[in-house]
Amino acid sequence: MKRITASALFFLFLAACQSNEIGHSRDVNQDEICQSYLINYDAAKDKTEITAFFRFAGPNGTTLILDSTSNITLDGEPLSEVQDNSMGCYYHKSVTGKLADKEYVFAFTDLNNKKFENKLNFTNIQIEPLTDTLYRGDGLTIHFTDKPEGRNENMTVEITDDSTTVSQTWQNVYFERIKFPKEKLDKLHGAAFITIKREGLFNLKQHTHAGGAFYTQYELAPKKIVLVE
Repeated sequence: MKRITASALFFLFLAACQSNEIGHSRDVNQDEICQSYLINYDAAKDKTEITAFFRFAGPNGTTLILDSTSNITLDGEPLSEVQDNSMGCYYHKSVTGKLADKEYVFAFTDLNNKKFENKLNFTNIQIEPLTDTLYRGDGLTIHFTDKPEGRNENMTVEITDDSTTVSQTWQNVYFERIKFPKEKLDKLHGAAFITIKREGLFNLKQHTHAGGAFYTQYELAPKKIVLVE
């Protein structure tokens, strides 16, 4: 299986000190296994990457191979084990296209046959179509066709022309529209590309003493626009 890209693992590797060493779950205290789950959708590639990491003694610890009866499933289906020199050991599934808007269940069973079930409601970004021509005086407002849930999610809009990139991030987005700052639009000229990305971080409800988290990243395909006066 091919190694997934660094961009797909953005959240999972926020901490520069995370280990890429590989150990075995049979050699560690089962109550010290930290779970990390990532769902990443990239519309430009029309692909979803699903990844699970198990680390010893916290989110930066040694990555673990799940031995013997220990396992990880997503909605009852096992994830594939991957061992990588730069990322360590992780469990992975690649899906062509978007995931359905629904609840997903990650179930981890340790060597003591203790089961941890964690559920995530994953939804796709739904926005009204963006115009091909943006009149600078009108500004840029992005309307969601369904109200974002917020729940510790950030939304980032990045716009790039031939020489300049400007961006804006909104935290905990609960509202139905976001308005890009006009003073940043004024730095751009002519043709440009807009990218919209949602990123989330959520605590697990069922975890060991070592903790754990969900990470989500959803990026729409770049949209070309032309800025005019």
